[in-house]
Amino acid sequence: MGKKNNKAQERVGLDFTMAKPFLEGLLSHMQGGVFTIDKEKRITSFSKSAMWITGFCMDEVKGRNCKDILNCIMCETCCPFEGIMKRGSSTFRTDVEIHGKDGKPIPVNITSFALINKGEIVGMCEIFRDISELQSLQNQLMRTDRFAVLGQLAAGVAHEVNNPLNGILTYIKLILKKMKEENFLTPEFDKYLSTMERETINIGRIVRNLLDFSRRTEPEIIPLHISEVIDQSLLLISDQLKIRNIEVIKEDKYNLPEIRGDFGQLQQVFLNLMLNSIQAMPDGGKLIINTTAEGAPGKECFVFVSVSDTGCGIPQKNLHKIFDPLFTTKGGKETVGLGLGLSIVERILKAHHAHITVKSKVGEGTIFNIRFSTK
Repeated sequence: MGKKNNKAQERVGLDFTMAKPFLEGLLSHMQGGVFTIDKEKRITSFSKSAMWITGFCMDEVKGRNCKDILNCIMCETCCPFEGIMKRGSSTFRTDVEIHGKDGKPIPVNITSFALINKGEIVGMCEIFRDISELQSLQNQLMRTDRFAVLGQLAAGVAHEVNNPLNGILTYIKLILKKMKEENFLTPEFDKYLSTMERETINIGRIVRNLLDFSRRTEPEIIPLHISEVIDQSLLLISDQLKIRNIEVIKEDKYNLPEIRGDFGQLQQVFLNLMLNSIQAMPDGGKLIINTTAEGAPGKECFVFVSVSDTGCGIPQKNLHKIFDPLFTTKGGKETVGLGLGLSIVERILKAHHAHITVKSKVGEGTIFNIRFSTK
């Protein structure tokens, strides 16, 4: 019997010996942050993941009150530790926002439970997980659903509108021609009919955007120079640039590596961005296009293109909405409408595995930055 007990004790001893490195390894590799506090709500431990999520290191948090570190509204309204001290039960919250060292809000899920020693609550442990990426994925799924519904609607509307629109445009041109032939075209009538023709063409462009948005065409990938795409795009809008008194500044880095893409679709990307800039500068300004590259020859390299303007700019609160197909700020007003141009831009660039970001300041202008990979 004695030998059996000794062996059992040895096994138990081995388990206890392994317990500390097991827990240390578990805490080091957990995605969620873990910290503990004592009965005075002072932080006694802070895991590596907690440091990564919040930006604080152990020396900055140890011994400090947890609410001073997390800066969370929950600490003031419904502190989980006070609930645990009263009821002794664990809690789980999904609607919590803590703040990191840099002051930025971090959405998290928090699980809290009591630390008990000899039947007495001596502190609390909290496990929190950063769910900002999960929220981003949920938003993307919601946008995908909206895109699918809008795409079906767009295709139907575009086809119904396109035929009568072509008829209207044809008759406007016919009237202009007949009036010129009969010497009946006064400057006033010429102005009215030309305006009708221009606005009808604009409607046609919107219809084409609807059709482009509804189609899910795969890009025809070929090697190309991005500078050639930009030059061709500028050529197509040269008249509009002159009329609006907009100066084009093109800053090219020589010998840019080729990228792989669909020339027509990428041209559509730059046309949309440039037309947005033109509309943002009704009284003239500068359209600045810059191209650079980074990386070693023969290996993966990145080509960067920036399209910036000195226009009216976009309010900070609207920047995250500009790629939404139901949002537009044209005319200087925030409206729910068909802002399809930038939605199509984003979709085309995603199909090319390219990435686009935007920076803007009201009254100073907007800059779109695009990154292409050469692989």
